[in-house]
Amino acid sequence: MSEYWEKKGLFWQPLGGNNVDQISGHCYQYTDVVNLRGKTKTTTIIVDVGKFDNYQALHVADASAAVPDIRPLLQNKSLNLQAIFLTHSHPDHLNGIVHYIKAGYHLPPIYGGKYTKMILDDLLLQFGVSKSSYPKFHIIQDNDNISLGSLKIAVAASSHTCFDSFGFIIQSENAVVYHTGDMKIDASTYFRKPTNIKKIKEFAPVIDYVVADFSAIFEDGFAVKEVDTFKKLVEIITHAQKDKIFLPVYPTHPEMYIIAFLAALKLKKNVVFFGNPDFYSYLNKIIEYGISFTDLAKNRIKVIFSHDREEIATLDNNYVVIGTYNHVSLAFDANYKNSFGIITAKTFFNPLKGQFNAHNIKFVSVDDYPVLQGFGHGFLKDYEYLNSLLQGAVFVPTHCPTYVIDYFRELADFIGMKLISQTPQNGEIYQFKKKNCALVCKNAALWLAVSYYAGRASFSEVLQGPTSGDGFLKRTISQKRCQRRFKMCLLRRKKAQP
Repeated sequence: MSEYWEKKGLFWQPLGGNNVDQISGHCYQYTDVVNLRGKTKTTTIIVDVGKFDNYQALHVADASAAVPDIRPLLQNKSLNLQAIFLTHSHPDHLNGIVHYIKAGYHLPPIYGGKYTKMILDDLLLQFGVSKSSYPKFHIIQDNDNISLGSLKIAVAASSHTCFDSFGFIIQSENAVVYHTGDMKIDASTYFRKPTNIKKIKEFAPVIDYVVADFSAIFEDGFAVKEVDTFKKLVEIITHAQKDKIFLPVYPTHPEMYIIAFLAALKLKKNVVFFGNPDFYSYLNKIIEYGISFTDLAKNRIKVIFSHDREEIATLDNNYVVIGTYNHVSLAFDANYKNSFGIITAKTFFNPLKGQFNAHNIKFVSVDDYPVLQGFGHGFLKDYEYLNSLLQGAVFVPTHCPTYVIDYFRELADFIGMKLISQTPQNGEIYQFKKKNCALVCKNAALWLAVSYYAGRASFSEVLQGPTSGDGFLKRTISQKRCQRRFKMCLLRRKKAQP
């Protein structure tokens, strides 16, 4: 066993959540080392195995994906890898799993929610994985408690944009870590559990570290509430006074499908679900999960799941088109007199703007009303509130470019939030012993570019480095804008002091 594993402690390593300039490919290792009756006992778990979205920037010919490198954990038996825990179903946290299976690796048991399993099963089916190769999957729920070796894991619901999103309270005699997963403080979720504040308060006195989703920390205030998104949709549709409303939604975010539907239902506008095969795949998963849009309609509105012209004609030109599309279909006979658009994603539906302009159809977007996008990640106030509950826990920021953490330090110090002393980067290994944290090892941070030949995956190692380009920074936040945001927040906090 390597030297650092011979020391007692809970060891944490980001493998894909503390990237130089990306928010993608999330993956975290926890290895607990304890002394039991004079012998060293080691227990390892992995939280999330996502895919790295910008794999093209790795410049590997024929690559079709990229994943974090968990091979040492799979191959080193002394680490005693017990399980993979999945916080939720989004590709940047889940989709790496299928590529490891296609590369011939045997994975340990997986723990995740019902909806996460549904999405993973669908992914495995798409990639032609035989059921005999499926990893064992344990479905977990809010408030579950799991014991694996020297670790105990308490499951706590997290408010995010999909069903069954969880955080994990990882308990060792060495330290207790609250791994938030993608999380915001918002109790107005629809058909999903909000963040389990009761569970967090229960463990607050013993939580030493918070491995936290900081992807939206540069936004001041609390994250937008889903009820506010719903109210804004109702307001916009009402004021538009058009028969046909085009309302595209982001494919992997079930909450927007549901919010858009409920807004249409409140205004007694019929609903057409319309999109590409990917959209219908996610829609079917929502229905399979237990959300019946026809039952919710209660005969107040008609709901159809195709764009058949004859069926659409039965809707009396009074409907909302919900889906994933970048064009205005001729099936709807859309024009500037009868139609209005509401674009709920910042970049995904940019081509649709051109379609609206070509037809002279007026529309609004998240540039006009940011609340339309919905948010699954906590803003600054969400984490100030969490910090107030946790009685001096050390925050270990993840799920953001490392420069976000660097620029946040001055503001964090002012508001009394204790950050880990140095900004973690992928590959580094930290030892947690109560609230004493030390960097014990620096490994090369790698992405594995995935190429497929004859249906089997092969990996090419690529050292991690800056890969974003202007396009990515415009979609998220540039270094200059990030620094400016934190300075403005700090000034506001100082001015608010008595």
